Amino acid sequence: MRNEYDKTVESSCSPESGGTLSSEDTDNILPTNLHSEELQLALNQEATEHDLLEAINRCKELILENTECSAERKWIVRHLIELRFRLQEHKEAMEDPRHPRNKSSGASSRSIKGHHLKLQSLLKNAGHRYCDHCTGTIWSVVQAWYMCEDCAYACHYKCLSSIVRECAHVVACEKGQYEFKICPEVGLSAQKYLCAECRTPLVVHNVWPDAKRCDYTGLYYCSACHWESSAIIPARVIHNWDFEPRAVSQASLQILRVTADRPLINLEQLNPRLFHRIQELNLVKRLRQELQGIRKYLVVCRKAVDEHLIWKCDRAHLIENVNVYSLQDLVDTHSGDLPSKLHDLVDEYLRHIKTECEICQGRGHICEICRNEEVLFPFASNAYVCEVCTAVSHKVCIERKERCPRCVRAEKRLQHFRDLNTNTPEDQLNS
Repeated sequence: MRNEYDKTVESSCSPESGGTLSSEDTDNILPTNLHSEELQLALNQEATEHDLLEAINRCKELILENTECSAERKWIVRHLIELRFRLQEHKEAMEDPRHPRNKSSGASSRSIKGHHLKLQSLLKNAGHRYCDHCTGTIWSVVQAWYMCEDCAYACHYKCLSSIVRECAHVVACEKGQYEFKICPEVGLSAQKYLCAECRTPLVVHNVWPDAKRCDYTGLYYCSACHWESSAIIPARVIHNWDFEPRAVSQASLQILRVTADRPLINLEQLNPRLFHRIQELNLVKRLRQELQGIRKYLVVCRKAVDEHLIWKCDRAHLIENVNVYSLQDLVDTHSGDLPSKLHDLVDEYLRHIKTECEICQGRGHICEICRNEEVLFPFASNAYVCEVCTAVSHKVCIERKERCPRCVRAEKRLQHFRDLNTNTPEDQLNS
C-alpha cells in the first residue's frame, strides 16, 4: 500500500476512472473496422525485420484509406509509432550482441553506480514513464529498459553506459541522515555555472534560464536533472513544521522517497520545542512512551508471542524508541493519522494485558500506600515507578506519602543489620 508521503511527492495527472474507461484505454482498443487487419498488424515479439517492414507499410496504406481524425486512423498512427520503435530495437539488437533482446546475452541485470538494474518485461501499455537519464519516453511495449530494484531509477538500455547518478539507496545509506539545513544554497558561481549532477553548462542570461534550484540540497540543476517535481523537505518540517511541497531535483526526490520510512530524525536533539508547540506531536510522544512500557509485557508473554501482537505495529521504531521519527511519521502526525493509529494500538494491547491474558494480569502491581485492589501497571499514566526499587504506586498516593514505602522499609532493615554488626558480644548478651 502506498503511504501518504508517496502520494505527496507524486502529482497524478490522470483523473479517477470510477467505473468507466479513460480516453487512453479507449485509444488502445482495436476499432471494429480493423479486426480483419489484426493478424497483419499485431505482430508477436518473434517478428523478423521483414515482417515489421510489411506491417509498417500496411499501416501507411490504412492511414490514407481512413478518414482524418477517425478512431481507426488514430489507432493506426499510434500502432505505427510502436512498430517503428520495434524496428529500431530489432536493428540495435542485431548490431549489439549484449542487447537484452538477444536471448543469449544474459543481460537481465546490471550493476552500475550502485544501481541494481533489472531488465523489465514488455508491458501492455507504454504508460507515463520517462528515462531518468535522457528524459525521453520509455516505450515499454517495444523498447528494452531497466529499473533499479532499490531506488526505482529507470532508463533505456541505450542509456546504461551514460548513467551518472548514484543510486539513492547507496547515497542514503552512506550519509545516514538528512540535510538538516534549510536550502543550503551556495550559488551558481560556486558550481562554476555547471549542473550539480551531469556537469552540463547552465545558461542564465535567457528569458527562460536553464538553472533550476533544488530546495533540498540548495544546488542548481539543468532541466534534464530537475523535472520540477515537488516533495516535502525534512529540514523545513523539523525547524518550521512546514509541510508544503517544494521543487526538488530527481536525485533528491529519489533519496526522499527511499528514506521516507526510515527513522532518521531525532526531534529531541534537533528541535525539542516542537513538542511544546504542536499538540499532536506531544500526544504521539506520550502514546509512544506508553507503548514502550507495554512492549516489555508483550515480549515476555507467551500468548502475545504466539499471536504476534508485537508485529501488528508495522513501524517497529515507534515502540522501540521514543525519540526518533521517520519523515512519514511526521507527515502522518500532521494529518492526524498517526495519533489515531497509535490510540487503536494502545487500546488493543491494553485489552490483552488487562482483560484477555491472565499471565500479564499476574505481572501487575498493587499500590502499597492506598492498598486499593485495582491492579496497577507501570506504563499507566497515573502510575509512579520508584527509580530506586522500581515499586509501582499511584502518583497521587506518592505525592501524599512523599517517600516510597518499600525504600523506607529497606533503609530500616539495612540500618538494623548495621546496628547488629556494630554491637560487641557483651552488648548483645546484656541486651
